[in-house]
Formats: sequence, structure tokens, C-alpha cells
Amino acid sequence: MIEEILKTIEHYQKIIIIRHQNPDPDAIGSQIGLKTILQEAFPNKKIYAAGIDLAVLDWIGKMDQISTATYQDALVIAVDTANSPRIDNNGDYQKADKIIKIDHHPNVDAFGDINWVDESYSSCAEMIYTLADELEPLKVSRETAFSLYSGVVGDTNRFLYGETDYRTLRIAAELAKTGIDISKIALHEDEMSLQVARLEAYILDNFKITDSGFGYIIIRKPELDKFHLNDGELDHAVPLIGRINTINNWIVVSEKVPNHFRVNLRSKNVAINGVAEKFGGGGHPLASGVYVGSMDEVNALIKDMDALNK
Repeated sequence: MIEEILKTIEHYQKIIIIRHQNPDPDAIGSQIGLKTILQEAFPNKKIYAAGIDLAVLDWIGKMDQISTATYQDALVIAVDTANSPRIDNNGDYQKADKIIKIDHHPNVDAFGDINWVDESYSSCAEMIYTLADELEPLKVSRETAFSLYSGVVGDTNRFLYGETDYRTLRIAAELAKTGIDISKIALHEDEMSLQVARLEAYILDNFKITDSGFGYIIIRKPELDKFHLNDGELDHAVPLIGRINTINNWIVVSEKVPNHFRVNLRSKNVAINGVAEKFGGGGHPLASGVYVGSMDEVNALIKDMDALNK
């Protein structure tokens, strides 16, 4: 599979790397890391990382702003994206000549012409490392390692999550060996703005927990607006409820636009991606997401999540 990916990359002069909406460190790290790998191996090719910039993740890397026309005759590589509706691209990627999908989520949508999907990886960044580690002339430089290590640390929550295994730690060690400042990356991943700190205080003061150990918070637009959050900052608060020892699974519901709810689903042990898929979303067994369009759907989702523990 990865040999076919390399041959396809070698064939195209123009390559555009895309990822999912509301990107996290793994999405950005995989994008920027792969872009750097390809630029260093093929300096004469045009390589772009496309998508919306998030100020909270600028420390990993910034996106290239390209036109719709750029996608003509291009190879698109989608990283860390389970299904096509989640692509941060407004459909421009469909104009590409060929699409490669590299992902570690359940393969619910094989939207690529070539699909390298492996759920055994705890992050997509590890897959990008594997691609470069096993195939000449690709290499992992210190600059690349910074991006990829950021992705590994982000998607494992600094090696906390259950998907972390021997391979995760081995790859992290190889990336650290390049001389990157792993303490700096950890501090970036851990720090928060004052408005996020206030949001976390609000969540702890207002979340609810059921008898089954399901926790949830619904933050309606008037409350959310009070925190003046930048794009991507709310994600920092999503793991918070799960730190409570009586919580088994939990959701954070946020209403940025009236009657348009983003739901982040998390769990310590029971799989919750089936609930996300039922409502049109998806993700990992223990970390998923979905958008729903009414409080009726939010309440139905709450009921389903609560029932998982019974």
C-alpha cells in the first residue's frame, strides 16, 4: 500500500494536503509534517497544505491559501479524516485528478482512490512517520519531527489514552532523537488562555452526571459568547469532565450558531463512535464527534450515551 502511495506521489507535480474541519494537533501536525517530508524529497514539486488557519495551532504550522483552480490536475492527500463531509475544503478537493486517504479512524467512508486506513495507529502522525521511515527518498528531518511529535502527543493526550502502545512510544522516541524540544511541545499542548480557564470553571460548576456515570454539559450560544473563545479553544476543555473518577463517558455540547450544536463525545472504556455515527458523525471508539440541528437530537443523543453504561 505505502509503495503505491509513493509511486503516485512521484507521478504528480502538484500535491495538496488536506484534513478535517476543526483540526486538532494531529490533523495539523500530519499535514505540515507530510508537506515538509515531500518538499525535502521533491524540491521541484509544488506542495501545499490547505485549510482554515487556527491561531491556537499556529505554533505547529500555517496553512497555504490556494484557489479552487489549484486543484485541477493535482494529487490530493487527505490526512486524519474519516469521512468526506468532515473535510475542511468546501468540496474543492473533488476537482483533483486523484485522491489518497491516509487515516487511523474506522474506515466508514473510503473516499480516496487509494485508501491507507489503519485503526491500530493511535495517531495519523505515526502513519506519516512510518511512510517516511520505510520509503526512500523520504526522510524525517528535525523540522518534520516537530510537527509529527506534536500530532502524536495531541492525539494520545500526552500518552494518556488507551490506544498508546509500544509502537507509539518507539516512534515518539525516534522523533525526539532528532533533537526537537519535546518540553516546548508539551507546554504548547498544555497551556490555555484565560478565557479557556474561565470556560473550564463554568463547565465544572454546571455539568451534570447521571446515576450511570455519564456526564454532560450543554453550553448554549448566549453562554458560549460570554467567553469570547477563539476558534479551536473550546477543544481544550473537552477532556475536563473525564478527569472526574466517577465519570465513565461524557459529552460537551456547544452552540456556536443558533440551533446548530457541536457534540464532542468521549469515553474511558465503552465504545461511543456508534452513537456518533447514528447521528451522522463518527470517530474513534473512545473519542468521536457530530453536529446536530436541534435540542431534540441533543436530548436523544444524551439518552443513548447514558444507556451505554447500563
